Amino acid sequence: MAVDLALGLRDVLDAAAELAAAQDEDAVLHIAIRKARQLVGTDLAYVMLLDPDRGDTYMRMAEGATSPKFDTIRLGMGLGLGGQVAESMAPRWTRNYLADEQYTHVIDPIILDEGVKAILGVPVRTHGRLTGMLFTSERRERDFTQDEITLLALLADQVSAALTAAERSSHRRRELDETRDALDAERATSTRLAATVDLHERLTRLVVAGATVPEIVDLLIDIEGGTAAVFDLAHREIGAAQSTEGPPVDLLRRVLDEVAADTERMVTRQSGGHLVVVNPVITGSDHLGYVTYASRGSVPSIGRVLERVSSVIALILLGHRARDEADNRVRGELLAELLSPGDHDPEAIGRRATLLGVDVHADLIALVITPSETRMTRALQTECRSLARADGGLVTTYGDRAVMLLPGSDAGETARDVAARLSPHSATVGASGPTAELTGVSDHVEPARRAARLLIALGRAGDGAATEELGLYGLLFSEVDREYVAQFIERNLGPIRDYDRDRGTALLETLSAWFAADASPSATADRLFVHVNTVYQRLDRLDSVLGGGWRRGDRAMELRLALRMWELRGA
Repeated sequence: MAVDLALGLRDVLDAAAELAAAQDEDAVLHIAIRKARQLVGTDLAYVMLLDPDRGDTYMRMAEGATSPKFDTIRLGMGLGLGGQVAESMAPRWTRNYLADEQYTHVIDPIILDEGVKAILGVPVRTHGRLTGMLFTSERRERDFTQDEITLLALLADQVSAALTAAERSSHRRRELDETRDALDAERATSTRLAATVDLHERLTRLVVAGATVPEIVDLLIDIEGGTAAVFDLAHREIGAAQSTEGPPVDLLRRVLDEVAADTERMVTRQSGGHLVVVNPVITGSDHLGYVTYASRGSVPSIGRVLERVSSVIALILLGHRARDEADNRVRGELLAELLSPGDHDPEAIGRRATLLGVDVHADLIALVITPSETRMTRALQTECRSLARADGGLVTTYGDRAVMLLPGSDAGETARDVAARLSPHSATVGASGPTAELTGVSDHVEPARRAARLLIALGRAGDGAATEELGLYGLLFSEVDREYVAQFIERNLGPIRDYDRDRGTALLETLSAWFAADASPSATADRLFVHVNTVYQRLDRLDSVLGGGWRRGDRAMELRLALRMWELRGA
């Protein structure tokens, strides 16, 4: 049915008013395709826009289309009906697109899938340049009258004007939003400055009052919530605080362990659904520890806050360091005096030790700490001094070792405990004692040194043991190196181990049981849970491997020594 031109013009004017009220491009295009369908009375309408970067046109919005592929249409200039509209910037129409040979057919499968036949397209121009194209289509064959073409072209002109106005409106809104953002940023800056001043004042009051690190951490959580903790260089906790919504402190320690090699600057990580920040505590060239913080969400001010908190904590830790260094010096001087030759005043030494927190009435263990390197590192010296202070002991360091005096009743247990606490440095610890007299400490230092040397020779560097646990072997082998011990064991036990490995026998086990049973075949059989005849057979095999005479004299002693050294090595 033909369109009434007068009614159509009225509809275009109504559309113009509606388009003028649209605020953005999407609203303009939605009104355009709805009005296009109403004006011409078609099944569907759509808008294609120019892509200046690619030099073609693409489907922007459609109404009435049912095929999902319809939204993917792109047309180059001159291709298809739409391409000719774009190239000529003039209306084009066809009563049956698929049967119309005047067009270059490039999207026929999509047109066929949608069922479109008749198509009318008009250009949308802005200041004489192509912006896009407005189409109306029918799923049956039909002709388009000149009035319909005119009305759709007039609607396209109104769409062009509306798009220009919408673009200007969007630009104004962007400018307004930018102005608001700038004002918000200024207000946020003012708020941050006020918070900074408040933080500075509160920190200053705490420092003047002689605050501790835990009190500073409590203030941090009071301000920001979450969880915070301060660790020293060995990742030991100095102070921690946690709000109700904060994660556990262990999370902060785990992240610190992961990023410790990259903590000359502030580091941020996501872990366990929390944002974790690690900030080094540094003053000048001194790295004193770490301030860590975690929260479930982002805290924009946390970087600034942690920097200020770190500065205050650095001052507190420097004060601690100064006091610790003075304490270390006194402890070291007192122990060095005890180890020096000559007569000592027990009462005077006892009073000085008591002032340092050493229980002079407790049993004391002497320990010698041997570093994994040729000399004591500064870090290991610091750890030894910290350990002595924490346990109420004394320590003095030399170039190649440290000598420590700690309360305790079991030398072996104390040695292993100290070795475990110094494990990051792989230090070896020998111990001797206990002694009930401070002035008797020097008698235990040399045995403790021999124990440490034997552990290293046995390949047990980083372990701890007491002199009595190593017995005679500490005296015999303490001055030899690891290679000599390994060669001694191999020379005596190597042939037996090779025989057992090649034949699946248990001669080495039999040899150990034989000596443990004082060379008694029946007692050896009881130890091995075998028949005595089996023992005799194995002894004969040992004769063939070791040669005659191994059961007596020096040869037997060497084998027994090798077995004990093999056991001490943990082989």
